[in-house]
Amino acid sequence: MEEEYSFRGKRSNETVLLVVRCHPWILMPIVWWWLLLGALVVASLYFFGASQITTYVIFAVLIIGGIISFYIWFLWNNGVYVVTNQRVIRIEQLGLFNRQISEAEIDRIQEISTEINGPIRTMLNFGDVRLQTAASGEGKVVLEDVIDPYDIQQQIVRVQREGQESSSAPPRAQIR
Repeated sequence: MEEEYSFRGKRSNETVLLVVRCHPWILMPIVWWWLLLGALVVASLYFFGASQITTYVIFAVLIIGGIISFYIWFLWNNGVYVVTNQRVIRIEQLGLFNRQISEAEIDRIQEISTEINGPIRTMLNFGDVRLQTAASGEGKVVLEDVIDPYDIQQQIVRVQREGQESSSAPPRAQIR
């Protein structure tokens, strides 16, 4: 599946090794919104009975709930992390018309750490992978709320080692 993934700016000699999204638990606010809006409908029926007011409230709840659900899903679905044989790319959807793309060259990554905080994240095995690069200034790329962050960290380290081994290998003699 990752081999078929393509994105704008992909280099000709670049191979996609891993494509990761945030953990689906991040969509939990949708459930909370629907519970809150459902409570509003129940309260409306309790105080006003089945009337024209409750019809308007139910209609508004469905519209607002649908918009909020779509917005949260849209942000989740369009945020993706891509690990290739040359770089780690973070594509984060910050709003409907606001996207941020960060990347770190594999050979410039100096430190990779993982962080899993809290009981839910520990039980569901998701957290952050933090990459520190040799770039001056900011030089940080954070893969937030990814599934199995330790495995992702190890895959990036493996790609780094393979790149170092191939660059330090002695040149082969040419046969004529």
